[in-house]
Amino acid sequence: MKQWILGGVSAAALVAGADAGWSLTAQQAWENWKTAAESYGQTLSSSGEATMDGKLTVSGVTLTADFDEMTATGTIEEVVFSEQSDGSVAITMSESFPFVVSGIDEAGDKVNVVVTISQPGMVMSASDAGGATAFSYESPAISVQVDELSLNDQTVPLDLSATASAVEGAYTLDGTAPGSVESNFGAASATLDLDMQDPEGDGTIKVNATVADIASQTSGRNMDMSMSDDMAQMLAAGFQSRGSGTYGPVTFAFDFQDGSETAMASGSLTGGQAEFGIDASGMVYDVAYEGLDVTVSGSDIPLPQITAQAGRSATTFQIPVQPSETASPFAMKMALEDLSVGEEIWSMFDPGAVLPRDPATLIVDLAGTGRWLVDIFDETAMMGTELPGELEDLSLNALKLAIGGAELTGEGAFTFDNSDTSTFDGVPRPEGKAGFKLVGGNALIDNLAKMGLIPQDQVMMVRMMTGMFAKPGAGPDELVSEIVIDGSGKLLINGAPMPF
Repeated sequence: MKQWILGGVSAAALVAGADAGWSLTAQQAWENWKTAAESYGQTLSSSGEATMDGKLTVSGVTLTADFDEMTATGTIEEVVFSEQSDGSVAITMSESFPFVVSGIDEAGDKVNVVVTISQPGMVMSASDAGGATAFSYESPAISVQVDELSLNDQTVPLDLSATASAVEGAYTLDGTAPGSVESNFGAASATLDLDMQDPEGDGTIKVNATVADIASQTSGRNMDMSMSDDMAQMLAAGFQSRGSGTYGPVTFAFDFQDGSETAMASGSLTGGQAEFGIDASGMVYDVAYEGLDVTVSGSDIPLPQITAQAGRSATTFQIPVQPSETASPFAMKMALEDLSVGEEIWSMFDPGAVLPRDPATLIVDLAGTGRWLVDIFDETAMMGTELPGELEDLSLNALKLAIGGAELTGEGAFTFDNSDTSTFDGVPRPEGKAGFKLVGGNALIDNLAKMGLIPQDQVMMVRMMTGMFAKPGAGPDELVSEIVIDGSGKLLINGAPMPF
């Protein structure tokens, strides 16, 4: 159902930013609005138009978007374009309008959704910006209320609404470069409320979420949606899309009840950010949040509740997206910092408090160069028997794992000979080295033995295995290891060849 949701969002954005692409006359404003809709693969029509004294009143404005087997339709009773003395165009419209999405979703279900979009007090304007049209809008609140949801002709009982407060934004549509737009959006806060019943039982689900200080920026170039089914073709034609956003404090609550079965969760975040970009040179994805604090309880949890906190979580990757004769840089990073759980979890496997309760951290930071041999947007090609790409070099910029009082760190770099796939059985031969350091490892082994997680008769075996791959470092309870793969493919651990 993801596509019809995106379609609805896209349509709502066109309505909210209705003056994108408008010129200095009311009629040109209306015509350019229709052109803007077409650039998104949508159509905009009306049931009537009337012009008087520089004012164009358009009745029955209908926006329609078709995608796969779904259709989205929104109808605004009236939109008025008024030419202003300063050369701008003021836009007013009905304070609310219906929006309907219907058809067959990706799962093969028949779906029909009817919502009401309300935007009382919306103030909009458009003006010429030297070949581009700049427009702005603001509203005390914009809300979406689901009036009806049916799945396979069966009504789903629910109350679902979302509201953004103190909304303001701006768009610029470049008239000299079709399919080019820049925008920004902000809202002081937003809320989501859901109360849904199982149409075939007694189960209920309630969800409430709030988020503050929302801000986002987007830009796009050569966005010809007629080629949207072929991303490789769009990229070759110059398609570009960039977006970033931030948000402040978040609260959320979830409550599920079905007879004796229950599940509840509540929590908060202090904020987060997201960034995405794609063009012919590559794709960037960067998402992070901070200050997670969550509490979970329910009938399937053998405890009154479970609590957890995380200081920060982040996922970042940057990759090329097109086949190439030359290698391009890529990067991947994952971080989960200062993760801690409540004493109710610790007491299950460590009631004697043998292990220190220090927060855990995992950081993996990789970078390198490589190239794709096939179109990564072609599922058949990606699932082929041959490797879809070649890796030329890979660097471990940082590795950190801190848990149970021990800390493992490491870094290293390797190059790969793609002409030699026999030395390592089908894998390009690597060459390079990596170094690792473990602090507190022996203490952790002792503590795990005290807890009974490592049987006493196996402690010596664990230490012997550790000694095969590491040697004492400079500090107390410190082990270091250097892994080297030389030009002939020989693997060395601290200078000793493998196998020992």
